[in-house]
Amino acid sequence: MKLTPVVEVDPEKCVNCHMCISVCPVKYCIDGSGEHVDINHDLCIGCGSCIDACSHGARSLIDDSPRFFTDLERKVRMVAISAPAVAANFADSYLRLNGFLASLGVDAVFDVSFGAELTVHSYLAHIENKKPEMLIAQPCPAIVSYIEIYQPELLKYLAPAQSPMLHTIAMIREFYPEYKDHAVAVLSPCIAKKREFEETGMGDYNVTFTGIRAYLDRKKIDLSKYPELDFAGPLPERAVLFSSPGGLMRTVERERPGLVKRIRKIEGPETVYPYFKTLHHALKKGYNPLLVDCLNCSSGCNGGPGTPDRDKIVDEVEYSIQKRMEAARRKYKPTLLKGDKGITRKIRKVVKTYWKSGLYDRGYRDLSSNMQLRYPDAEQLQKIYADMKKTTVKDVLNCAACGYNSCEMMATAILNGLNKAENCHHYQTRMIVESQENTAGISTRLHEEILHSRELINSIEGLMENVRRKFESQHSFILQSSAVIEQMISSIRNTTRKSQEKQNAIVNLVDLARSGRKDMTDTVESIERVVDSIEDIDNLIAVLNDAADNTNILSINAAIEAAHAGAAGRGFAIVASEVRRLSVTSHRNSTTISGTLKDIISEIRNTSSVSQKTGESINEMIHHIQGVADSISEVIMAMDEMSVGGTQVTDSLSELKDMAADMHASQASMDEMLGNMRSVINSINDISERNIDSLRGEGQFRASPRWS
Repeated sequence: MKLTPVVEVDPEKCVNCHMCISVCPVKYCIDGSGEHVDINHDLCIGCGSCIDACSHGARSLIDDSPRFFTDLERKVRMVAISAPAVAANFADSYLRLNGFLASLGVDAVFDVSFGAELTVHSYLAHIENKKPEMLIAQPCPAIVSYIEIYQPELLKYLAPAQSPMLHTIAMIREFYPEYKDHAVAVLSPCIAKKREFEETGMGDYNVTFTGIRAYLDRKKIDLSKYPELDFAGPLPERAVLFSSPGGLMRTVERERPGLVKRIRKIEGPETVYPYFKTLHHALKKGYNPLLVDCLNCSSGCNGGPGTPDRDKIVDEVEYSIQKRMEAARRKYKPTLLKGDKGITRKIRKVVKTYWKSGLYDRGYRDLSSNMQLRYPDAEQLQKIYADMKKTTVKDVLNCAACGYNSCEMMATAILNGLNKAENCHHYQTRMIVESQENTAGISTRLHEEILHSRELINSIEGLMENVRRKFESQHSFILQSSAVIEQMISSIRNTTRKSQEKQNAIVNLVDLARSGRKDMTDTVESIERVVDSIEDIDNLIAVLNDAADNTNILSINAAIEAAHAGAAGRGFAIVASEVRRLSVTSHRNSTTISGTLKDIISEIRNTSSVSQKTGESINEMIHHIQGVADSISEVIMAMDEMSVGGTQVTDSLSELKDMAADMHASQASMDEMLGNMRSVINSINDISERNIDSLRGEGQFRASPRWS
């Protein structure tokens, strides 16, 4: 049957120390087989021992405080019942706590101490009417869960009556109809009470005193600012002691003084559960007690797992409880009747008013089916012992270092998958011994590897020295190359600039040549026109020659005529002679001029031919000059590309210089690291030598020389 968890484990805080197993009274509810210790809630009795024992804060209680305060904010109608331990944990302010709860909307707060008065009456009625062989008190839910799961044979001895809390709830339902539809919040010192409420269907919230204190601290609430508010319902007397060890016995003593000698008062997990295991012997022998007044917690409910002040000294706690009992007795002290008899008579009358046969009866469940535990037979036990490296009888140490009380209990846990051999102290010791035995050989090998490492470091240092030299040479070459390339780039840029200037001059020259070629063409054309003009003159000279010839003929004819004329023709003859002479002279001059013109034409034609050849030469010169200009353009482009490439080379060289500087720094760091490694290896070598000496005897290994 599934049981509600009442203890929470935080895996992050658990260190697997097994202290929880050590203090757990039932052991096998704890699973120590993993990386952290876990809980099987169906086997946990909710005693809370593991919470106090865990110094790592890996375990905490589970209660209903958050839901309780949330529902109050939602105006859920409820009443509260307060356990007697409230006086131990809130000392002089427990009535102010009632006032605080009333301010939150709790309609009434009842005192469970009166429920304890009813419980004692139920026990005594059962003893008187049923004459049981033995009666085990059941106010403690951890004890009830223990018997239900682990010793169901004792169920028939559990008092068949509700706990004081359930007596109180049943009384409210029966005698206070105005609260019949109210939820009931239980102000409790116990985390296991939640199980009781769920089993019986009574009680809606298990609100621990720890949860209340945490809420008050978180909200910074000062109880002294709230009024004192008395409990609702009937008042208790002696039963306010119920939260203390022996509180049941002292209340029974008031009712049946002679019964006290047959009551066994026992508390504390280290005592009460082993005691239950012996009861069958006591019953068999007949020396069992009639009533077992038992509580799980050593200081009773006043120091339960749900209390914030369980670290208080016992006398301080009991002082608060005793002080409250005296106050309760004063309220019952009659005016006329003096002494305890009057008080007893009055409280009996009040208890009988609220007690009804059958109203507070309770039955129990047999939960032993939750305990599906296998126990190892002899063969299985030996096999598990072998796994735990227990090979001889002396290896069965029963040291309890694993948290269990014996090696056999540990083996049982391993068989059921609740633990592992690695958690056994003997196993760990044997592993250490085996490790030490292996360590001797490993240490020798390690020492050899250390020496080899030293040799390797020496070799690395030699290589590093060689690398250093090559690096310095390379660094010097990079610096020289950088200077040369920078000078070359500067020259390229100067050459490019001059080439651009020459290119501009050539372009101008081409323009001039083209202009000259045009002028030459114009000149040739002018010469041709002159030749044509001269040829026209030559033609005119031919005409003049013809005219001169004709004039000469005329002069001859005139001379002849003059001769014929005689003296009369003498003057005409002279004229004819002069005309003839002029004709001859004209003819001769024409001839001379014609020759001269022909020579001029010849020279002009030669000049024209030369001019045409010159024009062709100029064209060819322009073509060649243009080719030179194009070549210079290509050179300039190439120079530009070389300049850009040179800039990139310069940038790369700059990066190389930076890298060289980084490498130089890295080289220095590597030298330093090698020095550190050398120092560390020396230290490790010293440690290794001491380790070998400690493992195999002083002086067995010769110390290796240290590096200088």
